[in-house]
Amino acid sequence: MPKNLTADEVARFEKDGHTGPLRVMSAADAARYRARYEDFERRHPTEIRKLKTKAHLLCPWVDEIARHSRVLDAFEALIGPDILCYSMAFRVKEADGRTHAGWHQDTAYSQLRPILVIAALALGPCGPDEGCISVLPGSHVWDILPHRESPDGASILARGQAIDAPLDTANAVDLALAPGEMALFHYNIVHGSRANTSNDRRMVLLVEMMPASATQLRDREAAMLVRGRDRFGHFETDRPAVEEFGAAEQESWRRSVSLRAKVIFADSELAVSEAYGGGAR
Repeated sequence: MPKNLTADEVARFEKDGHTGPLRVMSAADAARYRARYEDFERRHPTEIRKLKTKAHLLCPWVDEIARHSRVLDAFEALIGPDILCYSMAFRVKEADGRTHAGWHQDTAYSQLRPILVIAALALGPCGPDEGCISVLPGSHVWDILPHRESPDGASILARGQAIDAPLDTANAVDLALAPGEMALFHYNIVHGSRANTSNDRRMVLLVEMMPASATQLRDREAAMLVRGRDRFGHFETDRPAVEEFGAAEQESWRRSVSLRAKVIFADSELAVSEAYGGGAR
């Protein structure tokens, strides 16, 4: 029996490609983690983009979330007891009425197989007004649709990517979350998000996990074992952060994200973004 997902919730994920909101920590704990992010932001304003991918390699408190028992219990119900953390990625959307994410599938830019499961963890209010993630239920079983990339400065995505095909979004579902809640979705599901029209920034941490048996077909990448055993060794081993933004942490982050950038930007005409070790977009 799943640990903190019911059989119905697991069945919903298999059918629709996503779950509903799951309470994994208190609102007070979510506020504490938000405060840690904003403290980092104040102290390292020119480095904050680096927390958009593999933030757990730079900050011990992000690694703490990656190993949170209730977070991992939810993933275990879907992908089994041997779990690799692929990334911990902050997606902060300012209340600017413009920053958005076009409809896309993460599988268009990744060769991970057989599955990556992503959780959107809210560290602040995250509803339609804040520009929460929206998904198209059932689209996780679709083929990969054609995508286009864009240097759109208002896109929160690395390549400004968006599906370049007719798309019916009438049945889209908003993954509205309260602080301390998360919703999980399949990495092939069509998803996006509208602009934040609220009076507060949207604070979301994407928690990206896969079974230890997973492989990256394009190039060898790095990941971190956070539960169970890795009997396969398909990935280089990420080093968990010990000191916030220490020299060893920064070197570990650079090494790991350079491997990821080779995959994310493999066929791109755009320069590698700062969040992946390149210059500013």
